[in-house]
Amino acid sequence: MHPTSQHSVSTSEAATRPRAGFIRHLTHTLLLTSALVGGTVSANDWDRVEGPSAQTPSSIGTYTNGCLSGGETLPLRGEGYQLVRTGRDRHFAHPQTITFLKEFSHSVAQKDLGRIQIGDMSMARGGPFGNGGHSSHQTGLDVDIWYSQDRRAAERPLTSWERDNISAVALADERKHRLIPENWDDRVPKILRLAAEDQRVERIFVHPTIKRHLCEISGEDNEWLRKVRPWWGHNYHFHVRLACPEGSSNCKPQAPVSTAACGSDLDWWFSDDFYAMLNGTKPKPQKKKPKPKTMPQLCEQVLIAPSAGTTTE
Repeated sequence: MHPTSQHSVSTSEAATRPRAGFIRHLTHTLLLTSALVGGTVSANDWDRVEGPSAQTPSSIGTYTNGCLSGGETLPLRGEGYQLVRTGRDRHFAHPQTITFLKEFSHSVAQKDLGRIQIGDMSMARGGPFGNGGHSSHQTGLDVDIWYSQDRRAAERPLTSWERDNISAVALADERKHRLIPENWDDRVPKILRLAAEDQRVERIFVHPTIKRHLCEISGEDNEWLRKVRPWWGHNYHFHVRLACPEGSSNCKPQAPVSTAACGSDLDWWFSDDFYAMLNGTKPKPQKKKPKPKTMPQLCEQVLIAPSAGTTTE
């Protein structure tokens, strides 16, 4: 091909690039609008959306039924942290969550507690997960952080393959419901306390055996454990939940923790009733099929809004 012809083609392609993003957004908007009108929006619509919305940052709805506008993400690596499982595209959050993570990770590094691995946050615009997902993590305020710290991540940035394939180390056996002493890391209580004593943190979910061990080693100095809640799973990672951020008037807060830091409510997780549930021997009562949740109306606008950085001209 003649050099001038090559130049002509590349100029033409360059001229169409700004419109290409708009056409993709327009097509995406038309499809989603059709689904919204027809009442057929599903969790998968949130899985498929590309990029955060070009809107004012806001957490909308509840932690288990909501969405996120104007989300942001962290760089892959920073002081005191390394993102992992980035191939899942669940590393978006409210800007105030991003600020918290940067400051929290900085504190971890300054106190010589290593480099934490940050896993799932929310999808680009929050919302429910289609498969293999969480019931929460919908508003950009929930973050999973591994208890274990990969030695490679401490020394250098992880490769793309490593980020998606290294494994977290469990601190508790989920089936036997006991601590795994050889996996315990003395940095874990210090890191958890750093997070729990931050005023922005609403709750931290951990495995019940981990909570019991934390209570045992903390003695009377346990007030910080009030926010640390026992919950199913969470033997590989702890789950940090932030309170509704300022400016998110449509964010629905969770009721404050009303139980003692290390109270009797922890005993249920080690009761015969719990073990019957864990082992599947407890009779299951017949329950009516729950009605599908109705998402906040504002989430419809979040779903069809232009992506941040998308031009409409």
